[in-house]
Amino acid sequence: MTPSSPDFAATKARMEREIAPAAARLDAVSRARIVSRAEAEGWPPEQALWIDRLAKQDLFQAVADGVAGDRALEQAYRSAVRRLTVMYYESWMEEGHSRMAAFLMLLNLERGLFENRGEAYVAQPDAIRMAACEAVEDAAGRGLGAAEQIDVGYAVIRKLSQTPLS
Repeated sequence: MTPSSPDFAATKARMEREIAPAAARLDAVSRARIVSRAEAEGWPPEQALWIDRLAKQDLFQAVADGVAGDRALEQAYRSAVRRLTVMYYESWMEEGHSRMAAFLMLLNLERGLFENRGEAYVAQPDAIRMAACEAVEDAAGRGLGAAEQIDVGYAVIRKLSQTPLS
């Protein structure tokens, strides 16, 4: 099918009639749900809108691939939050902060989300935070990407938070 063929013109007309309005509805409905959820989880309105923007490509692709609506929305939302978190981490390092400082800033971001929700945040002891920072540095030294470095740091926090301190 070439752009000048009658089949192409018919397909284009059908897309304009059927797919474009459905995509616009999906965009509007998903924006309301994503922004509402992000704000309920403590993200300020500006970041909630960024989460929505970051989620859209994954959401539309998942829907096109036949993933059920709620499942597609959940996957896209989680992916967007992760990408925004990684973007913050990388941005802080690009601004000249050390890897350790950038990871500690993520912990502060997390604390802010708890506080914005009106929930108490239980800060980790300094020893646990420093062990996590060392693990993040080690992960970077092994060539892991920013997302994996963050995962390693949080895994250390989870592990050491479950271990009784002496």
